[in-house]
Amino acid sequence: MRYWSCTMTLTLEQAQKKLADAARQALLGEPVLITIGTETLRLTAEVPLRPAGYFTECYRDPKDAAFEERVARDCARRRPIP
Repeated sequence: MRYWSCTMTLTLEQAQKKLADAARQALLGEPVLITIGTETLRLTAEVPLRPAGYFTECYRDPKDAAFEERVARDCARRRPIP
């Protein structure tokens, strides 16, 4: 069952004044949106995971690439990619 949550939407000026509340709400998984002019920023505690091997070409040492792939694979097993 999914519970609907209330989205906190703040202007940049409001977010500067209520940053502690906004951060606390985001850490609890509640949506927090900050509007900056015509742009909207989503404040989230989640960091999107990249699939295993995503950064392989960035490594010169194959051992480092293998390590990154192993870490990415293990993290993907722990939580699904949204």
